[in-house]
Amino acid sequence: MKPGPSFKIPARRAKKRLGQHFLRDGGVISRITELAAPLAGVQVLEIGPGEGVLTRALLAAGARVTAVEADRDLIDPLQKRFRPELADGSLSLKEGDFLKLDLAQALAGRGPAAVIANIPYQITTPIIFRLIRERHLFSRAILMMQEEVAVRLMAAPGSRDYGRLTVGVGLFCDLKTGFKVNPAAFSPPPRVWSRVVRFEFLAEPRYPVADPDLLERVLLALFSQRRKQIINPLKGIVTDLPREELAARLETAGFSPRIRPDQLAPGQLVRLANLLCEWRTGEPLLGLEEEYRD
Repeated sequence: MKPGPSFKIPARRAKKRLGQHFLRDGGVISRITELAAPLAGVQVLEIGPGEGVLTRALLAAGARVTAVEADRDLIDPLQKRFRPELADGSLSLKEGDFLKLDLAQALAGRGPAAVIANIPYQITTPIIFRLIRERHLFSRAILMMQEEVAVRLMAAPGSRDYGRLTVGVGLFCDLKTGFKVNPAAFSPPPRVWSRVVRFEFLAEPRYPVADPDLLERVLLALFSQRRKQIINPLKGIVTDLPREELAARLETAGFSPRIRPDQLAPGQLVRLANLLCEWRTGEPLLGLEEEYRD
């Protein structure tokens, strides 16, 4: 995608430690608001407003924006630029780290919010997982991210890009892949192409999950050792079963102890975590088998 018209704003030195790449391309900003539509009257959470260019477009589209900015040096310029919007309540500006923010308090119960942001690329994965964990607060998310992360979101089992992020997003979201963004749309330009992706959060996971915390632990363990046979990371979770018995139970349930995690489809991974829950509690999970199909 070719860069569109850029906004004329004062030059500001980006901070590398915060992963700052300020979006300046007016054409990209217009496409983001189109992908995020409808916005009139919608509560929006913006992560990292930076210089406020996207913020301005969201407000112009009729959104009510809560913007969270980690860079203290940007707070005063944003307050000056948006003095009328801060006064009339259409914009709320909060200083702090999004990953540590009390999101329910920040949104003040103003209904499910749309998350729209050009997020810092070095914390893309933690941001996505936090949005998934607290998805009851959100209707959708439109996020600018590295193209390589977007590829991971859509990866197929067995591919090099398939992993914990693929499974986590696939369980709890519908995705629209959006559009690619040229590095020239930013100042300073990143060294990679980017992509805007739209997430629609599901009220319930795509497959029945017996214990969400256990599922998260299983996925983390498996994909931290993605080239290992699944019995190795699972033995660190199922500590009360001898290795031989664990292997036998996996075989009986239809899982080869020697298969690698990245060869298991999302539904199979959920079923595996549910089996561990069943073995832990001693109570069978009945009537769910047909729902694990991918």
